Amino acid sequence: MRTLAAPMTPAATTARRARRVHVLRGGLLLAFGVAEAAMVLLAFRLPNFTASTLVLGVNAFLVLDAIAVAIPAIQARESWRAWVPQALVSLAAGVLLLFVPYGRWLVVFGVWAILSGVIDGAHAIASGSGRVVVSVLSLALGILLLAGPLRDHALLLLAVSAYSIVSGILRLLMARTVPGLRARA
Repeated sequence: MRTLAAPMTPAATTARRARRVHVLRGGLLLAFGVAEAAMVLLAFRLPNFTASTLVLGVNAFLVLDAIAVAIPAIQARESWRAWVPQALVSLAAGVLLLFVPYGRWLVVFGVWAILSGVIDGAHAIASGSGRVVVSVLSLALGILLLAGPLRDHALLLLAVSAYSIVSGILRLLMARTVPGLRARA
């Protein structure tokens, strides 16, 4: 016997969209972190090739992050304004990376991390979600990249990789616990 699913409420639709954004961004962060760590280790063998590849990797991540946030924002009929600032910040940082000199790309990524943390934190506080931890990690990374005592690019890149892996895992875990969705039996 077939049963018909109950119609989706606006809250359930919003929760599914939030889950999708967490899964997309979490997967991107996790893949970016692993790839970035591998490239940092490869940098000891091929320094010139890897430096330009690292910048392209960061650029691709930021543009894909903007797309991952923008698609659900475009599809939304309600509360899409909450997602637009994050998409714009990621896209602006990705485009800016094309024009800044190599040594300054960590500054761009640091500013992105701070702005992303502030936007995520404001959204987390407003919605009562558990994204505050990811926001704090993002802010800490941005401060480390901009004002931290480390000036060794390899260590900073490893910090970016560690942040991306931990944030990706946290976002994937958060996707499982998005409020407003019942677990399927």
